[in-house]
Order: sequence, then C-alpha cells, then structure tokens
Amino acid sequence: MKVVRNEAYIRRRATIGNWAFPIGYITLILGLVTSLLYPQLALIPVIAFFVGFGLTQIGIYYIHRFVRPDRPEAALTQALKGLDDRYVLYHYMLPADHVLVGPDGVRTFTVKWQRGEIRCRNDRWSQPIGLLRWFLRWMAQDTLGNPTREAQQEAEALRRYLARRLDGKEIPVRPVIVFTHPEARLDIEGSSVPVVHARKLKEWLRKEGRGSSLPRELQAALEQILPRGEA
Repeated sequence: MKVVRNEAYIRRRATIGNWAFPIGYITLILGLVTSLLYPQLALIPVIAFFVGFGLTQIGIYYIHRFVRPDRPEAALTQALKGLDDRYVLYHYMLPADHVLVGPDGVRTFTVKWQRGEIRCRNDRWSQPIGLLRWFLRWMAQDTLGNPTREAQQEAEALRRYLARRLDGKEIPVRPVIVFTHPEARLDIEGSSVPVVHARKLKEWLRKEGRGSSLPRELQAALEQILPRGEA
C-alpha cells in the first residue's frame, strides 16, 4: 500500500495542539491566582477563564487528531498495513480526511476512538454512560456524535469533488466508519454505513467489504487526478 499524507497540514495542527493546551492551562491558573490575590480586578479572571478554556479546548481537539500515537491517521495506516501497491491511502489530501483508492473503488473512513460499549440502532447512536462521565467526555471532546451522518457527508463531498474533476463521470464513493480504540465494543444493528473495528478492517476489505472492480478507464482517470504516494 502507498500512503500520501499532507505532512504540512498535520505538522501545523500538531504544533497548535502542543502550544494551545499548555498556554490555556496556564491562563486558567493565572486567572485563579489573580482572583485570590487581587479580588478588586474582577474582570481579569473572567477574561482569563474564557480565553484559557477556549485555548485548552482547541489544544485538546488538535492533540486528539494530530499528536496522540493512536491519532486517526496513524491508526488507519497501521490497520491497513499489508495491502498491496494497487491501493493508495490519502490522509488530509482530499475533501474527506481519510480516503482509500484501489482497483475496487474509493472508500472514505470516518475514524472514531471512543472506548467502551457503542450502540447503533437504525442509524441512531448512543453510549450507555452516566451523566458525570458524559460531561467529562464532553470536556475532553470525546463524545460520539453521529458517525453515520459524518461518514455520509464526507463521502458525498468527495463524490462531488471527483465528479467535477472527471468531467461528470461518477465514481461510487463508499463510506466506512472505523473505531480504533482497543477497548471499543460495537453493538451495531441497522447501520446504513458499514461499521468496522480497526483490527478487523483489512480482513473486512478483503471479504465482505470488497467491491466490484472499477472499469479500467475509470481507474486510469483517477490515477491522473490524484497524487501518487511512496510505498
């Protein structure tokens, strides 16, 4: 498999995460200290709270996605390691963040890293956790959201992007939802988008997730408009 990463994009956002979180944390502490030592300066702690909270949330967002060892780009690359060189995996190069292009078509991967039990019933997603745990996950930007809607929106954005560059030729884009946390337990019934754990992703692609081969002319057209990566 070949991999194409937008290295500058990843590096910039990793830098933002690495700086925004500690600066925001320090700002919160300074605001607290100011409120205790100089109670007459009531406005400064308020400003420090909002600035510090905002910076920490920005930092957490980028750390999750671009700094952690199990960030989406790294987890997907590891999960798909071993696919042959007919496949190209794109990270942050296209309208969808993670795209796999191969002889059997184009797929987008919507990556989720939540742990614990994850349920889907007819595209309605939930995690059976208490209110306190939900609040802590919200603070850490670790809430589940609606993976089905996210996956469909990414796939549609990529489909339109390809159609514009292929003079209206339609190439099916198939979305896939991938969970990467080792402790994720999936209970899925009635999802309109395939849901796979990362450890089973490569096997799934080779079996039930395998699509029919694209016509050779469409494969050649894709090769012309998409950059090629290093093995």
